[in-house]
Amino acid sequence: MILKYTTGKLPPNFFMLGVILLLIGILAIIMSEFAGIVAILLSIPLLFIRTGILIDNKEKRIKKYIGLFAYKTGKWESIAQIHHLQIIRVRQTTGMAVLSITRNETNIVYKLLAVLPNENIELLSGEGRFIGEAASDISSQLNTEVLEPASGIMQK
Repeated sequence: MILKYTTGKLPPNFFMLGVILLLIGILAIIMSEFAGIVAILLSIPLLFIRTGILIDNKEKRIKKYIGLFAYKTGKWESIAQIHHLQIIRVRQTTGMAVLSITRNETNIVYKLLAVLPNENIELLSGEGRFIGEAASDISSQLNTEVLEPASGIMQK
């Protein structure tokens, strides 16, 4: 069985650009302009591109992918020597600058790591409840244990 988790999409500014291109393309087609088709074709990846992770529990491998609709591209990595899964709590700062206005935002994010002998592979990141549920599901499929931070996010 292959587990599938969608981890993200393009940032909001790219999504909005896709919406604008789609609207311009529709308007251009209504006005009998064939350039509208180009605008619509350019908007499709901006609106529908997704990133995620596939976990094949039979072959004990993972694939971080970038996908558009059903097409997913990425490279399979073996996790056959997995020791355990680990949830860590990190402080993540995001900065944004527009003209001369800057803004920084700091959030607490939980990350799910696959711990291997020579490396740790980040599987997912997000809020505590989502990571706790995903860790429980993945650990049962891979027959591994989950080490979590002292806060006990899986009980919330």
